[in-house]
Amino acid sequence: MLQTLEHQRVDIALQIVAVQVEAYQEEARLIGFSDIPQLTESKEDIMKSKEVFIGEIIEGKLAGVLSFEKENERLTICRLVVRPQYFRKGIGSRLLTHVFQRYSKCEYIVSTAERNTPAIKLYEAHRFSIIKRTAAADNLVLVTMKRD
Repeated sequence: MLQTLEHQRVDIALQIVAVQVEAYQEEARLIGFSDIPQLTESKEDIMKSKEVFIGEIIEGKLAGVLSFEKENERLTICRLVVRPQYFRKGIGSRLLTHVFQRYSKCEYIVSTAERNTPAIKLYEAHRFSIIKRTAAADNLVLVTMKRD
């Protein structure tokens, strides 16, 4: 079940942190870069965030989270994370589709590591294309993608 998350609540913020730590640990292994900023975010960071958080709940457990910021007609996806036990079950696609349906007139932007092939394939499947590459740190290139 998809729902907007009240990330200002301590219990919800803790669940978001748990999901993203699991997901970003997997990404860190995949891309060979362990300094992903979200790995060190606290519940307080989540609670004070200005992002909108949407989650998918499966059997009472938060399985995936998408957050975004919207400014005028530009919607920037800030994070899209899924617990590893739920990988390849369509959660990322459902979260993206929900945002596209709810905010249909927006330009969509997202960034991810160039070596994060599963994320890039997911975004490409939803009509995103790479528009920029940026060297973010030693051994880390980020790609910015825009939805066509």
